[in-house]
Amino acid sequence: MSLSFLRVPEYDLTLSNNVKVKYRPFLIKEEKVLLMAVESKDEGEMNNALIKIVQQCTLSQIDVTKLPVYDFEYLWLNIRGKSVGEVVQMKLKCPDDDTVSVDYQLKLEDIKPNLDKKVDTKIEFEKDYGVIMKIPTIMQIANKKTMLDLSFNLVRDCIAQIYNGDEVHEANDLSVEELDEYVEHLTTKQFKQIREYFESLPIVSHLIKYKNPKSGKEFTLLLQGASDFFQ
Repeated sequence: MSLSFLRVPEYDLTLSNNVKVKYRPFLIKEEKVLLMAVESKDEGEMNNALIKIVQQCTLSQIDVTKLPVYDFEYLWLNIRGKSVGEVVQMKLKCPDDDTVSVDYQLKLEDIKPNLDKKVDTKIEFEKDYGVIMKIPTIMQIANKKTMLDLSFNLVRDCIAQIYNGDEVHEANDLSVEELDEYVEHLTTKQFKQIREYFESLPIVSHLIKYKNPKSGKEFTLLLQGASDFFQ
């Protein structure tokens, strides 16, 4: 039987730097892949499924693994919303009493990173000396498993250039070992400047505030990044 009569809605979205993309909701066969990844509880499998589905649902000719991580997360949030609903029904457990949970409606349309924020990738340690950074992608974040990965190795992987006066070293021309050595010889102050660069990047996040109806105690839950909006 011909399935030429099937129609899937398409949507437009504007990412950072005014990049326009067209996307569609995920299909039942793709939702099955997501559910299987969730049930596996394997972080690597979940990340791979997420990246694969976002790429398949993106109709524009772009490689989603090369998008800034906040663009990828925002695109995923919109795909998820158009696929299974803009409102997520959540049950939040109260840390002071495991028997009590609170119903919460998470509205995905209210979650948007500040994509208009200008990102300055130049970090000057002192006059005429510093680094030019890359904006991390979902692949660079997803491949980091430990705290060491998320601090030291992410810094190494996101260095684009090292400049010292007129002398410029392209990170692509340096070996991993050379970049490791460079990062290891940064001062605490210099490393802090790079960490502050990462912290300044736009991010998909939402802070939930709720209260235990029995004890009256208030709690917060921070949802941050694509994995927290996976299901």
